[in-house]
Amino acid sequence: MQGKKHVRHFTKTEKNKKEVITIEQILAVCGGISILGGAAAVIYKMIYPAFHFHKRVETLEEYSEIDYKRLKDLEEMQKQQTKCLAAMLNHHITGNGIEAMKKVRDELLENIIES
Repeated sequence: MQGKKHVRHFTKTEKNKKEVITIEQILAVCGGISILGGAAAVIYKMIYPAFHFHKRVETLEEYSEIDYKRLKDLEEMQKQQTKCLAAMLNHHITGNGIEAMKKVRDELLENIIES
């Protein structure tokens, strides 16, 4: 028997076992991919709203700054209008104060031009 090579033939059950192991490995890899995909989806759903929220906050901050500037301008305009009304009322009562009215007029026009 020295000259003969010993060839091992797999029986049907051994061949089935190898096929089952291969199928189990493929299923394990698919299961791992599914788990990683699910974890990635959960993480994405948690992180995306935070980025979206951050963008919304930045937009609101910009609008807030613009609105604050407008309110300050309106407040200044209201002060100028009040001075104007006071000067007109004083002129109506006393009949003089024309120089004060000219000064208030100039301030009011300057404020209107700046706005």
